[in-house]
Amino acid sequence: MPQLNRAEKAPSAESSNVGTPVETEVAAFFSTKYESVTSISLSKTEYCLHLAHDASWENLAAAVSDNSVTILKRETLQNMSSFEPHEKCITGLRFTPSSNNQLWTSSTDGLVKMWDIRSNKCEKEFIGKTKNSSVLKPVTCFDMSYNERILCAGTELVESEAFLLFWDIRSDKVLGSYWECHTDDITQVKFNPSQEDTMATAATDGLINVFDISQKTEGDALTYCMNAEVTVGKLSWLSKNGRHERLSGITDIESLQYWDIREAAPLYKYSRGEVCNAMKSLTPDECYLASVHMSGDGDNPVVLTGICTEEANNHLCTLKLDTHTGQLKPHGYFISKQHLLMTRAALYHVGADSFVTAGECGIVRVWRPGSTECVGKTSLTKLTKNQRSKPY
Repeated sequence: MPQLNRAEKAPSAESSNVGTPVETEVAAFFSTKYESVTSISLSKTEYCLHLAHDASWENLAAAVSDNSVTILKRETLQNMSSFEPHEKCITGLRFTPSSNNQLWTSSTDGLVKMWDIRSNKCEKEFIGKTKNSSVLKPVTCFDMSYNERILCAGTELVESEAFLLFWDIRSDKVLGSYWECHTDDITQVKFNPSQEDTMATAATDGLINVFDISQKTEGDALTYCMNAEVTVGKLSWLSKNGRHERLSGITDIESLQYWDIREAAPLYKYSRGEVCNAMKSLTPDECYLASVHMSGDGDNPVVLTGICTEEANNHLCTLKLDTHTGQLKPHGYFISKQHLLMTRAALYHVGADSFVTAGECGIVRVWRPGSTECVGKTSLTKLTKNQRSKPY
């Protein structure tokens, strides 16, 4: 695996006001600075768990750990409305691709609902039950096909089985379920962005499965099965040469995997220590992975990472994954005047090269690129501090 060498000579940092050699070295590797341009506090005591944007990027939705959802205007983060869609934890959030007003939510209460954000009224409700069982199954995640015809939800392990439940969105009809390809809680359901019948799933059994749901049986539908060997908590489709045949997986041990779905092993994988090395941090136990996004830089995805400490002097940065060499390269550094806590959800607007983040501080922030000069000493002293305790 190609690795960045910490002894590698950094680019010149004469324009930076950093001080020590270590600070100068770290600062010089991050070419882009992202600045917090606006923010809104949704709660002082609760976490933000999920974010979603509509197709036009006009509206944002944020799910909070008190089971509420807040609708925001993306440019200003103006609070348009709040409502409580479920009585239990919200596990998924997504806008209908063709509508700025239809928001879907899922919950461990076993329900998937569609809301009209103009009135905050529930327009549709799918119940997490199968035809042959009356047991309500807690929904852990969901997604819909890009042509908006099929909705699929994953469930917790119930009566020794974990289910993938399917509905016809147009008719509210239950189409059926899969229950043989995963043996533990489903963590992710992700439809392919360009192939309406292709869907990827992940679970705590360590498997990543790719299905062709146009097939009549679950066995025929299972196209590829990849063994991640650890739980993949966040799954993302990525493009290569214009085709969405790559997947990234963020694991529960803060490692990163990059797959070609046709291969039996990851093309690249990075341990927590290797991610920390790419971040130019000295404290692997405090590094974490927040999200992976397709970028405007060809096929090289953007990886959002962070440092989480008990001292609240946390930070975010981005890495670029070079899909040709396998190198994970420093890219952007995030500057905020406020303390940052662990980021749990993030959106990336490719055209504007801007991020929206939310997490344990209960604050939603919009970040935009500022100057491309190296970041300063004030932020970097927090990156290289040696004596820290584990964040969890």
